[in-house]
Amino acid sequence: MSTTKMCPNGHVMEATWDRCPYCPDPSKMARAPIPPTRVGAVPGGDIPAPTPVPKPGAGVKKTQMMQEAAKVPVVGWLVALTGKHKGDDFRVKEGKNIIGSDPDCDIILTDDFISSKHANLKYVNKDGERIFIITDLDSTNGTFLNDSEEPIAREELVDNDTVCFGQTKMKFKCL
Repeated sequence: MSTTKMCPNGHVMEATWDRCPYCPDPSKMARAPIPPTRVGAVPGGDIPAPTPVPKPGAGVKKTQMMQEAAKVPVVGWLVALTGKHKGDDFRVKEGKNIIGSDPDCDIILTDDFISSKHANLKYVNKDGERIFIITDLDSTNGTFLNDSEEPIAREELVDNDTVCFGQTKMKFKCL
């Protein structure tokens, strides 16, 4: 004796079942139609049509092209070795990169010992030579280079140098 059978649509089901579990239930298929949604007056109704409000620039029908902001090339990275940002990497872009705790900085470090505008890391390409200059911006706790105990005012960075801002020690990688 077979324990399965097929519904009229070809679905395999238990022989004892009256209705196929895969086919829609015809008793639930019949429902009242959904009335259309209309903005404005309803014919034969008592709702008045709203007064249309012109959109700003309603007379202008032009497609305008949006331009993307020019992307500044990445020329290096600062990778946090210690502190709150340990493991995070920050892109160094061509030109000036302000480092600090202020939200307007290019590289934002939330270490409590970092000034709002702590240092500036500048990249220049001078006659094909790639130069990175780090300048302390009169920060409260200073900027230190390569485990030196003396804070720097302005120094040239080379690949794999370490820089300490507050309690955040970072490795510099150039491209």
